[in-house]
Amino acid sequence: MHKVAIIGAGAIGNAMAAYLTRRGHSVGIWSRSLASSPRLHSGMVRLQTSGIFSDVFEIEALDSLSRIREFDVVVIALPATAYSDVMPALAGHLTSLHNVIVSGSLSLAPLWLHDMARTSGVQPVITAWGTTLLAASFQPDGTLHIPFTRKRFDIASLPAADTPQSLVLCRDLFGIEFDAARSVLDINLSNINPIAHAGQLLINFSRIDKSETWKLFENFTESGIRLAEALDAERLALASAVGSKPRSLRRHYAQSYPVEDNVLSAMVRQISEDGSKTLGPRALNHRYLIEDMPYGLAFMERLASAADMQLPMTSAVISILEVMTNTPIRKNNRIADAVIGTLEGKEALLERCMGYPHDA
Repeated sequence: MHKVAIIGAGAIGNAMAAYLTRRGHSVGIWSRSLASSPRLHSGMVRLQTSGIFSDVFEIEALDSLSRIREFDVVVIALPATAYSDVMPALAGHLTSLHNVIVSGSLSLAPLWLHDMARTSGVQPVITAWGTTLLAASFQPDGTLHIPFTRKRFDIASLPAADTPQSLVLCRDLFGIEFDAARSVLDINLSNINPIAHAGQLLINFSRIDKSETWKLFENFTESGIRLAEALDAERLALASAVGSKPRSLRRHYAQSYPVEDNVLSAMVRQISEDGSKTLGPRALNHRYLIEDMPYGLAFMERLASAADMQLPMTSAVISILEVMTNTPIRKNNRIADAVIGTLEGKEALLERCMGYPHDA
């Protein structure tokens, strides 16, 4: 069994903590917001879960980031908007003995963390996931609802040579199958959330404007699906240009949700008919907009530029969303410049995303 520190105490971070505790691991959780959390009692976070397992959990609350030195595994479950505030401080507490997992990573954040750790003179193994292990949301009564876990997905580590050992670790920790990707760039390009969420958002903006309560999959209709598939085609073209072969949006849905592989519209309909509780955004400060668009879609546009490509549909959607939300989406990614830097051409990007050997 492992000692696992979870960084981030939102729905996903808490769900990961409950899941790992249930599997017998020793878990602690840290967040700057924990001190004011109504779930914190006597240094423990109390969780009542529903969904794939219904139970009550008590998770140790870590009062300082420095306490991650007591753990051998660190799982980062932060919103992308917190990367720039938390990751530099976190890098200062990592050691070369740590295994770090970045859940649902956007904007090549694992590469940025890897570079900061190296600057501090340490070389932890940092593993990127392009999605989250599970879905989770807090219900009005405070219950943490966990409707499903992923069936399997790809991972990659920095340095890339450590991906095989990370596969073993992740299987041991989480009890599902993982597949090895070539590099963290492949993982970044495998994150389909910005693609799907853009299609879901643009056809439902009147609902967001009116703060309606609406079901995400019930209202992910044909026009939005066509838009998402067009964005996905550009994502796959970019991936092909840098030698990557991530799963399509359709294949991701087939492997992530409890549905049969089918055309995307049929799978979305089945998810809805099976009673999905996932709700769409009711305001513009929702993570689909403030995280997935600047740290996902706009970052993909930046990657394409580094690879000497253009993504006309992606660029058009970002521009439309900037007008509709009155928000400078492209400028709201606070780590893009640090991650991409002055890279010129796809070869430099690929080399950096493979990482460095431990004896460098």
